Amino acid sequence: MRILLAQNMFHLPTHGGANKSNRILMEQLAARGHECHVVAPMSGALRQTSLDRHLSYLEGLGAAIRSVSAESVTYEHEGVVAHAVVSPSRLAREVGAVAAALDPSWTLVPSDDPGMIMLGAASRATPGRVVYLAHTLQQLPFGPGAFYPSAAGTRLVKAAAGVVAVSRAARDHLREWGPIESELIYPQVYGDPVTVTGPGPGSGSGSGSGDEGAVTMVNPCAYKGLPIFLALADARPDTSFLAVPTWGATGADLDALHSRPNIRLVEPADDIGVILAMTKVLVMPSLWDETFGYTAVEAMLRGIPVLASDVGGLSEAKLGVPYLLPVRPITGYEAGAHARPVPVVPEQDARPWAEALDRLLSDPGHRRELGRLSREAATSFVASLDEGALERYLGELTPAPATPAADRPRARALTPERRAALAARLAVHAAPPPPGTVPDQGDHSS
Repeated sequence: MRILLAQNMFHLPTHGGANKSNRILMEQLAARGHECHVVAPMSGALRQTSLDRHLSYLEGLGAAIRSVSAESVTYEHEGVVAHAVVSPSRLAREVGAVAAALDPSWTLVPSDDPGMIMLGAASRATPGRVVYLAHTLQQLPFGPGAFYPSAAGTRLVKAAAGVVAVSRAARDHLREWGPIESELIYPQVYGDPVTVTGPGPGSGSGSGSGDEGAVTMVNPCAYKGLPIFLALADARPDTSFLAVPTWGATGADLDALHSRPNIRLVEPADDIGVILAMTKVLVMPSLWDETFGYTAVEAMLRGIPVLASDVGGLSEAKLGVPYLLPVRPITGYEAGAHARPVPVVPEQDARPWAEALDRLLSDPGHRRELGRLSREAATSFVASLDEGALERYLGELTPAPATPAADRPRARALTPERRAALAARLAVHAAPPPPGTVPDQGDHSS
């Protein structure tokens, strides 16, 4: 098969759950002999660095540079050819150009796509051969928490040849609010669990059993429950905390983190193991409906206890292991000055989180036992995953009937104001990040 992934998220680097799973799925398909291409925006970090430095970054990863222009860089990494576009306004055009040259058997489009730009472009370029990947529930064009609800977008999703849900939470959401039926495929993004976990809990840093390591939060921001993380740090001034800002952290969030002397900020890493090696307990106090929680499973594989909020797919990712803790979820959003809606965060009660953290930190035996249970559950879960599931699904899928162009769902004409707002949403992928953090990774699921 010839597979095109048309995504409004970076291909590299991949610090977030959605784009990481997409990258690995494409690499797995390429390893099985399929021709795989990706059209994606270029990393926003490049706005602060030279093109030469960007090319050096790619070459350092082992990528082979195929072509370079003022508009895009084409490179091959792990068998996948990526077309990284400099300007977000050129994404749809690039999808059409690559599709015309490749004539893909299937075009995969993730839900993380403000304005349905990539889904619309893919539907025009490869009608009847689009497969929709449901990652972030808030980025779907329907449902109570949809950032950008759209009847036209919903029709485009329903017109896809197939829809893949990456969790039960996503499948149930699609069914209830679409209503759309989907194929449940858990991406195998974790590698070999034996290699990942090593000799087991008690083996050293990051094992969840020693006295070293920090209480870590990845993507500390309002969506992900930053107020609870800050409350824990304030209540435990002698405890070391680690914050890993990715797509969600605002300037105000970074200021709040920097103001706590017991919180250390570190850059994200393509290898999450680098972060988890510095971690004793992982906290995931998310306040919105999570699609899943890849980072929870990654930590549990290494025997690291995870404190997670009982929302959406996080309860699924915890695999029945304590602790799932209560939060007051986000139920509303306000228009923001930039790309993302601003969450209206209810006041949080951090006491259950503080009590759970205290027990883990003060009782090494309990922490070791929870690490053992976490590792066993995660190892069993990962062993049950099938790397060939997406390949098999695509191989058995039938293209959707071609819809006449005049009858295809189309978004209504945009006013100059709406067009400017959409341009601002897309530009977030290329905007320089605030000092002390990293650019938006387009991820809303880790």
